[in-house]
Amino acid sequence: MNASHKLDTCSDAAFPKVCLEDTEVHSLRSRYVDQEYQLQVYLPPAYSDPSQSFPVVYLLDADRSFGMAKDILEWLNWSQEVPELIIVGIAYGEGTQQWWQKRSRDYTPSKDTTRLWGEWPLAGGGKAFLQFIAQELIPFVDATFRTHGNDRALVGLSFGGLFATYALFTRPELFNRYIMVSPALLWDGKAIFKHEEAFSRSHDTLRAIAYSVVGELDDRETFIAPWQEFFDIVENRHYKDFSLSTEMLARETHISVYPVGLTRGLKAVFSRS
Repeated sequence: MNASHKLDTCSDAAFPKVCLEDTEVHSLRSRYVDQEYQLQVYLPPAYSDPSQSFPVVYLLDADRSFGMAKDILEWLNWSQEVPELIIVGIAYGEGTQQWWQKRSRDYTPSKDTTRLWGEWPLAGGGKAFLQFIAQELIPFVDATFRTHGNDRALVGLSFGGLFATYALFTRPELFNRYIMVSPALLWDGKAIFKHEEAFSRSHDTLRAIAYSVVGELDDRETFIAPWQEFFDIVENRHYKDFSLSTEMLARETHISVYPVGLTRGLKAVFSRS
């Protein structure tokens, strides 16, 4: 069952809450994942014109990043650095603890046999989550909103960056733009390297624009070194029709790099040039 509503409860309190304008919340239950997802949607100002359609940014970790992403996009729109876009934030709407655990289920393609970052009992549901996106979420969004063909971006941080990388090398046709911030590429003994290698054996073309970033102050062994190794391999493949840009940002940590990386990533993959 799907439901939707405007974020119109902002004044239902003794003191009015801060309300995010031009947003809607929808719910979508998945048959691939035992989960009812909360979809947090931003529609740009020009959406009021029924003749226009828009690319879609699919945002992971929306429970904690939707408001930030909306504000960043609106600032970039104001300065005309990126086009107007729809944001679809994939959230759980169940509180911090549920978000923290369920993101580990959905964003990781396998269990971490190395237990590098401790115990994650729900991990390994990335394939099912990708099926949800491909078979349920994208069709729902395309049927509900005026989307611009197959012009879609996927944005993820850490585990979300790992998932975006997994999607890029297993179902690259789903998105044509990817933003991978501080991706957790060391997960499960660098299993993502095997996915890329398998892809390279049968593909010499990768029709996508990708941007990845890591902070200079992130942990070198667990994040920076595997990030450098992985994207060196990818660049050396010389995939046709593939545009990749990477950056290491000075004075940024694993977390502080996110808003900066998202800003630069949107400009990189939606460049007007």
